[in-house]
Amino acid sequence: MSGAALIGVDAGTSVIKAVAFEADGREIAVASRPNAWTTLPDGGAEQDMRRTWADVAAVLRELVETNPGLAARTAALAVTGQGDGCWLIDAEGAPVHDGWLWLDGRAGAEARAIAASPGADLIYRTTGAGVNVCQMRTHLRWMKAHAPALLARAATALHPKDWLYFRLTGDRATCPTE
Repeated sequence: MSGAALIGVDAGTSVIKAVAFEADGREIAVASRPNAWTTLPDGGAEQDMRRTWADVAAVLRELVETNPGLAARTAALAVTGQGDGCWLIDAEGAPVHDGWLWLDGRAGAEARAIAASPGADLIYRTTGAGVNVCQMRTHLRWMKAHAPALLARAATALHPKDWLYFRLTGDRATCPTE
């Protein structure tokens, strides 16, 4: 095969994977490894951001090393990952703390307070989603009340996929509906 190839990366909750496709949609190869995260006694669920990046780099490396010529003919790379959560980086782009996963439950009270506020309707109209404990807005509110030093060190809050995009491109960006 000599045409353009496309690679998709998915850093899911349970597995980190990369898949290469021909431009016509035929699968070329897959590489994956189990994802790792930690649950905390207070309902927290966190993931080592550096390890996540290392695991993504490893599956990409495996994909291109086992498929000669793939890297040179890759036309596009798409990145996705587990939804929601809150992954903080500092001004230099280094993780401030382990990333908070979508299944982190510490911010239940904050979610209820936001959902009961007059602004909840605007959140829904803007994003198409209601307020939930898994969302960055509730995580940030919890951190503001319970871990202000953590927020003080942060320059940017990202979703998991945005952390990978940042590592690949250096751009701090996200989808505005998140």
